[in-house]
Amino acid sequence: MPTREELRSYTTHSSDFSSAATFTLVNNATTTAYFAIEGGRYYVSESGVFVGHKYKDVFNSASLSSLTNCTVVSGSQNAGFIIDPSTTAEFIFTPTSTIDKDLVLFSAPNAKVISGSIETFYGVDLTITT
Repeated sequence: MPTREELRSYTTHSSDFSSAATFTLVNNATTTAYFAIEGGRYYVSESGVFVGHKYKDVFNSASLSSLTNCTVVSGSQNAGFIIDPSTTAEFIFTPTSTIDKDLVLFSAPNAKVISGSIETFYGVDLTITT
């Protein structure tokens, strides 16, 4: 599962989304933390000819439910989550059909604190279970 450090850049899940998945977001910071799901960019062609790129409308083919300890704002291509301080948030992501793992991107602007040679990350740590 993506770690706090990995979520500082876009990352994906290890498998496609074909059934309901529980997202568990552990916020180890004493302030609110943020997490985003965005539709990935994909190649578009017509009759084998490249015509451009589009972004996956993730939330036209999936829904969110059972939110705990977080607030969400969403559109067709993305959702932003605000996670309460020092808590574990959860929600259920349910696709209506299989969504390729590379078309669902995750990120979180987690803080990196350096003390001497020790790096510590604060913010969201993500676990996904199906």
